[in-house]
Amino acid sequence: MKGIALGITGASGIIGSKLCKNLLESGYVIHILTRNPDNFKKEPKVKFFKIDLLNPDKNILADFIKSIKFLFHLASELNDESKMMKTNYHGTRILVDSIKNKSIPLIYLSSIGVFDFVKSKQINENSYKKQLNIYEKTKFLSEQYIFKSQKKYNTKFIILRPSIILDFKMKSKIIDYLIILTRFGIKIKFSKKTIANFVLLDDVVKIISKIFEKEKALCQSYNISSDILLEDFLLKTSDVIKRKTYINLSFNFFFKLIDLSILFRLLKKNNDIKRFFNNTCKISCQKIESLMGEKLSSDYYNFLNNYTKNRR
Repeated sequence: MKGIALGITGASGIIGSKLCKNLLESGYVIHILTRNPDNFKKEPKVKFFKIDLLNPDKNILADFIKSIKFLFHLASELNDESKMMKTNYHGTRILVDSIKNKSIPLIYLSSIGVFDFVKSKQINENSYKKQLNIYEKTKFLSEQYIFKSQKKYNTKFIILRPSIILDFKMKSKIIDYLIILTRFGIKIKFSKKTIANFVLLDDVVKIISKIFEKEKALCQSYNISSDILLEDFLLKTSDVIKRKTYINLSFNFFFKLIDLSILFRLLKKNNDIKRFFNNTCKISCQKIESLMGEKLSSDYYNFLNNYTKNRR
């Protein structure tokens, strides 16, 4: 299958850029759908199609679709809520409609946030769904549209739902805040049941790079996470930073600091932060690990060691 053309949206993101590199090294040809082709370096095995999915040129989109064998839809608006519905949901609808009645499988990057983490003790692919912010809602609606297209037009798809992705270029500031607390010698007395739903970027990219070649993965959804107790993660952070604890803060007092925006004054989504520190829900990855034939990595010590060195 090497040498065939693969279509990708979101190629400039942390997942897309690494995925492109991996696929090119494996011998694939990459076709990128983008509004800003100048963001990419010239590469003989990369072809760019300049297009805005919110107002697409149908001829350009048709040229893009007819030349690819698989479509990886990774693009998403993560920051501006006013653009999320149009970019994440309506943009996805346009792509899904463009491949209906065609033998082009769609690999869609959703989010573990489509599930209800309050109602469930463990999340699996069939768990109850409930979204708590607009970003997660757009991912849920996109999934629903893909399912409908599969039933009506036999659209082939693979839906992947990663948890919080850890990488040097990640948008989430959670790790930075935990490191700051540790550097100041502050220890929060979290519940011993609090779970951090993390996953390393390399695991996500590895799965995306291989899963589209597995025919039995088609028309399935998969959760991706390497859960760790928050207490254990903080111990690893302390080991990496080599900082003693000087201040012990109660869980309730820590939450008051969040409400007052003392520690998180640059972060608007305090409710998301509270949910993170209150989470006791595990994510089952049995389905994806069985498909891939291997366990997801949980080498958080090595990640933290490299991350803190690069952030100094």
